[in-house]
Amino acid sequence: MGLYTVIDHRAFKTLHLIAGEFQSYAPIGTVSNGRIQLDGSRIGVEELSASYKIINKWMGRVYIYTWMWTLHDKGPEEDLVIKCEFSGKMKTGRQVRFFSKSHAPLVEWLNQDKRIKELCNSIDYELLELRYSSREQRWRVEMRPNYGDFIWILLPPVKYARKPKPQEIQDTMSLIKRLAKLIKKEERGV
Repeated sequence: MGLYTVIDHRAFKTLHLIAGEFQSYAPIGTVSNGRIQLDGSRIGVEELSASYKIINKWMGRVYIYTWMWTLHDKGPEEDLVIKCEFSGKMKTGRQVRFFSKSHAPLVEWLNQDKRIKELCNSIDYELLELRYSSREQRWRVEMRPNYGDFIWILLPPVKYARKPKPQEIQDTMSLIKRLAKLIKKEERGV
């Protein structure tokens, strides 16, 4: 058993602890291979999972908390990637904007939805990306919030993880639910 095996085990325990905070919205189902599957049916999504993206550093590792979820949709005829970007500072009013290299009506709907923008602003996201596969007729959404990361440094010996606050839990689940409704066209009146 190597050093990283022990650290990975600690990180996975932290992942399980963090994902457990969301059980009132999405109960934990399967736990395996560094991924926790949750039941996303209550919030209108399929295949909701929590996992870590591992970044190796010179004398440590950073485990980036990542939400992934999917949704079946007979949407656009071609593949599509929509990203969220932030400008400005959180405390002084930052702007949220969704964009895509392709013209897609969903981008306009996302940018016009005040509630989605409020929810995006309530939590600092490293990444918020919606990918549509026309072949699979499925959306894959990846979200990396600023909570839940596990940081381990060899020298000086440090390990750190930040649990989400109750409001962040509620806002994360509300954002997922709102995005799912918009994708399904329920909130667009289509």
